[in-house]
Amino acid sequence: MKTRFATALLAGAASVILVSACSTPADSAAASIEAETAAAQAPVLQAEIPRGQLPTGVRPTAYRLDLVTDPNAATFTGYEEIDLILEKPHSRIWLHALGPVVSSIKAVLPDGMEIGATFTGDQTPDGVARIDFDAPLPAGNATLVLKYEAPYNLHLAGLYKVEQGGLPYLVTQFEDIDARRMFVSFDEPRFKTPYTLTVTAPAEMEVAANGAETEAEDLGDGLVRHHFATTRPLQSYLVAIMVGPYDQVVADPIPATDLRPEPVPLRAFAPAGKGEKLKDALDITDEMVEWQESYFDYPYPYGKLDLIAAADFAYGAMENAGAIVYREAALLIDDRTSLARRRGIYSTHAHELGHQWFGNLVTPAWWNDIWLNEAFATWISTKTMNAIDPEGDWSLGPINSSLNAMPTDSLISTRQIRNPILTNGDIGDAFDSITYRKGGAVLNMFETYLGEDTFRHGIRLHMRRFEDGVATTQDFMQSLADGSGQPGVVSSFTSFISQPGIPFLDVTVSCSAPTGGEISVTQSRYAPLGSRIDTDAQTWEIPFAARIHDASGDRVVRQMLSAKTNTITLDACPDWVIPNAGGAGYWRFETDADNAAALQANYASLSPAEQMMLLDSIGAGFDAGKLSAADLVSALETSAGGSAAAIYSSIGEIGSLKAMLDEDGKASLADWIETTYGPVWTYLSERPAPALSTSERLLAPSLWSLLLEDGNRADDRAEVAARGKAYMGIGQDADPAALPSEDLYAAVAAGVENGDWDFYRGAIDFVRTSQNQTERVIILSAIAGEATPDIVADLFKLSLSDEVSGNELYSIYNYSLANQKAQSTVWPLIKDNFASIVAKIPLIRKPQMPKMASAFCTAEDVADAKAFFESQADLMPGYERSLAQGVERGENCSALRAATADDVKAIFSED
Repeated sequence: MKTRFATALLAGAASVILVSACSTPADSAAASIEAETAAAQAPVLQAEIPRGQLPTGVRPTAYRLDLVTDPNAATFTGYEEIDLILEKPHSRIWLHALGPVVSSIKAVLPDGMEIGATFTGDQTPDGVARIDFDAPLPAGNATLVLKYEAPYNLHLAGLYKVEQGGLPYLVTQFEDIDARRMFVSFDEPRFKTPYTLTVTAPAEMEVAANGAETEAEDLGDGLVRHHFATTRPLQSYLVAIMVGPYDQVVADPIPATDLRPEPVPLRAFAPAGKGEKLKDALDITDEMVEWQESYFDYPYPYGKLDLIAAADFAYGAMENAGAIVYREAALLIDDRTSLARRRGIYSTHAHELGHQWFGNLVTPAWWNDIWLNEAFATWISTKTMNAIDPEGDWSLGPINSSLNAMPTDSLISTRQIRNPILTNGDIGDAFDSITYRKGGAVLNMFETYLGEDTFRHGIRLHMRRFEDGVATTQDFMQSLADGSGQPGVVSSFTSFISQPGIPFLDVTVSCSAPTGGEISVTQSRYAPLGSRIDTDAQTWEIPFAARIHDASGDRVVRQMLSAKTNTITLDACPDWVIPNAGGAGYWRFETDADNAAALQANYASLSPAEQMMLLDSIGAGFDAGKLSAADLVSALETSAGGSAAAIYSSIGEIGSLKAMLDEDGKASLADWIETTYGPVWTYLSERPAPALSTSERLLAPSLWSLLLEDGNRADDRAEVAARGKAYMGIGQDADPAALPSEDLYAAVAAGVENGDWDFYRGAIDFVRTSQNQTERVIILSAIAGEATPDIVADLFKLSLSDEVSGNELYSIYNYSLANQKAQSTVWPLIKDNFASIVAKIPLIRKPQMPKMASAFCTAEDVADAKAFFESQADLMPGYERSLAQGVERGENCSALRAATADDVKAIFSED
């Protein structure tokens, strides 16, 4: 049978013969044009292996996947069809596969003609593969048809397998580039297509996917073939399936609304025996979805909604369209769930639901714009919770986002929100506090500047313009400019997302006469002691806002600050100026001595958010060598009379002071802690819980832990350790009511801090029998972080066994290196067993290992850690930024101690 390619080849050969045998100048010119035309249509055959994005010219338009799975097996099989559009003929195409072993592959053209092909995988370590065709694929439509077998991944990536309670479970995690582990794909976010999934599994297993199940076909051999509805266009990393002996809970559908005429079916899944813990998350889902629909003015896009608690999961959660997957601790709630954890669950849930619009419906074209996913989901989660729980102090979420991001953003090795992604190794760097927290804080700042309604107009316009498609930062900025009617904001916004670092504002308040004054603001980039940052190399366009108090009361002044130094004229001499009105600005500041003193004296007049940002700026001033230890200690003393939220956000400063002290100094510090924070604890502990605000209820356990660990509370430590023994059944019957969940870490810490091996062994026995992942990791982390060197060494050896999961091992690694009394013992053990550690932990954690160079605080120790991690580079692809930031933190710690330790010691001396 003659193929189309053979016919075309013969015709081409005949043309060449005719031109060669008889040619004239005119014929030659015509022949030249023909040759150019033929060259333009010559089949594409790119020889060079793509190291970043795939070549243009070929794109998928639909996938059909038919998988045969069994959680009891080691592998699964797949039959796959990928519809393509080719702009030009291709002899070779590049795509992705990392695990699938292809047994057959061909291309089918619209007229039914088949073209054979050869699949070659493993072209790069991260899964670039190629397909070479027996004859070039013509421009236009074609369908790839292939069969393959692949292993289940055992490190929480791709279609992975885990066991819990002796039962096997399958679930997927594809972001960022792990869809290629389950199926051959164009595994990049710009390729959005519909997916049609069919999954065969044992009859007793629950099965779910992105689309609603349309048919369950009994195959008569103990297997059921589940057919799922075709999805809206999705990027590959949002495809999801779940197979296993999960508990299923069917909730009431999310009711229809004026915006969405059909109800949304709602279910949730959890590992066997844990289904009853799904109720609280299900109960709040309808309010979240309905509020977000109203905000976006766009109905929930994906027909049905499944919430899946994975038996083990590397992230907090994953926003797969219509089938969101969570770590157990991010979804399951019972009567042992603390307030802080419950709030974390609700916030995570609102974050993942927000992704159904930002990220799923409208998707970044490439990973450099992933902030359009994560920053927006972080920002919308706080707005969602504030709307449905207005008494919950959720409005402080953006302030906490700023405070969470700023330590990383203080480094020269930080990155900008919108960061270039040149290789696949760069992608993992984008999932950090800069993307999530700084991005969310910057969004809040510009929403505050523009106004909530104006900002929302831009968001809604963006949803409609790019629904089911991809968009870039430039696209979003245009939508925001058009929707808000303020195109001038784009350059300011861009100055915050396209360069790294924190604006540091030197704010001077002066009064030339009683009837007038001015504020002078000079900007630079913030840098701590020891940093190599050039503080004068950058400027921002800052949407500055300051709250001013004068004889007429309070008012806010706003001005866009573009120059290095800017002046704001006032019509009255202010009593004080807080240079971050409402705390919404993403910047730090210092101010003149008179204004600083006035802010301290009027601290109670500041809002909680303003108090939080003031305290952060004072702490940052100490770290930068601009303020003394006495200034910092005075500010902490003042804060104890202010808001609970500000106390909560600032007590972490005490740890850095403690690390500079000898035993006598620590004793003096303990007295200071009792004097400063003891009365706050008394106030909180003596009031009934319903009388406390949410922020006060969140502060109480953290303050209690501070007093237990660093105050003069030996008797209380013994008591809480005894209650920990009772709770875990150490030497007695277990009493679940013996200990509040908030006190579990403190109880374990008190039990092991002095080397009590009986307590340690009892705690480990409790962990061995517990299926509560939250409690397990708290107990193991407390032992690693607080126990004596001999106990930590024993725990570390245990962590390499099958009794401890890879996620738990990663926590033990981090906490044990941060344990100063055990660090010198555990670090050699880590070095000797590093390959085993890396082999066991989740794939996404491998490049993050070197960040723990930050646990060291002398130049010698930091250099040793740096040299070791560099020697292990082959085990940790993409480790470079993590190492750079860990080393820089360690070096900055050393510089801070060298510059301030004597000052700190003088404050807490016995004299």
